[in-house]
Amino acid sequence: MPEGLTVLQVIPRMRAGGAELGCLQIAEALVAAGNRALVVSEGGQLVEGLTAVGAEHIVLPVATKNPVTLALNAKRLADIIRDRNVAIIHARSRAPAWSALAAARATKIPFVTTYHSEYSERGKIKNLYNSVMARSDIVIAVSDYMAHLIRTRYRTPEDRIAIIHRAFDPAKFDSASITTERISAVRRDLYADGSKPVLLLAGRITPRKAQNYLVDALGILKRRGLGHVVCVMAGEIEKPEFKAQLEAQAAKLGVLDALRFPGHVKDMAAAYAITDISLNISEQEGLPRVAIEAQAMGVPMIVSDTGPGREVALTEPDVPLEQSSGLRVPYADARATADAIATMLSWPKERRQAFGARGAAHVRSRFTLDQLKSKTLAVYDTVLARRRAAIRN
Repeated sequence: MPEGLTVLQVIPRMRAGGAELGCLQIAEALVAAGNRALVVSEGGQLVEGLTAVGAEHIVLPVATKNPVTLALNAKRLADIIRDRNVAIIHARSRAPAWSALAAARATKIPFVTTYHSEYSERGKIKNLYNSVMARSDIVIAVSDYMAHLIRTRYRTPEDRIAIIHRAFDPAKFDSASITTERISAVRRDLYADGSKPVLLLAGRITPRKAQNYLVDALGILKRRGLGHVVCVMAGEIEKPEFKAQLEAQAAKLGVLDALRFPGHVKDMAAAYAITDISLNISEQEGLPRVAIEAQAMGVPMIVSDTGPGREVALTEPDVPLEQSSGLRVPYADARATADAIATMLSWPKERRQAFGARGAAHVRSRFTLDQLKSKTLAVYDTVLARRRAAIRN
């Protein structure tokens, strides 16, 4: 990608999450390559990270689905494109993508999208709303599974799909770099003193992350006499009412004392370092970055069978058990989840470590930050070249 270009990324908010972290990582890559990175969002805790890497953040109400505001946002984005000489606009969510699409057409610049999640398709209207993510010059799919979804739902040609997996930062998620001071601090923060095994489900507190099935699994384990665990549900509390439901559910099952809701954990690497089992049992995921990070830290996984989980972790029947990095369970099956937890906890520590080591080797070969950055900048190169060729012709 030639130096001196300006790329505008648009995302609803810059809070802690996979899409937001990807936005930050690409902003950093653009600046490092001698380009200018602009990000439009409604704000969030990762804005500080944007400014730290030399990107510029612009506040607009781009999280809304209000048609009038979407139209106003399209005009505002077009003004930014003209004023800042933006070369490419890159949208990372559906509502702002409609405004970005209109702005790209008005200013005749390339339009890129990243398809981060398996959006539900309930009827023609929802399908139309979702389809904006496949109306770009190139749509980036964050997993092989998501690429298949884009092909089948929208009949998108192969030359307009780029598969770029989410990634982890190997410098940050390195078990050798975790100090005893960081371990002690995270144990204090999570009320996990090391006397009980630690289960970790990292992700926003929202029904689609399936925390309720893990609470049910804890209840099953308690009835079996295996309930002496610490269960950390680390992530932004997106739906406070759902957290309250989880607490009521846990109290009814007698496992409330096992739960921890720390919110956003700043030192996730240290949190993984004290974790015995990491879980990613969601229904809908683009590619679970937290499962990549956990494996990078050598933590064995329990994943659901809903596509991306299978892609991230090595599990039966795709590979033999002794080549696996974790166990796979059916989505929404609390009993199977409890069985998997009990099985892993019954293993000697050395066996769990062997599963974790295979996971670390797997993600370090496939989900690197360098690959994410270089492949995304290559997409920008491609859309610019195609636009120049179209103008010549």
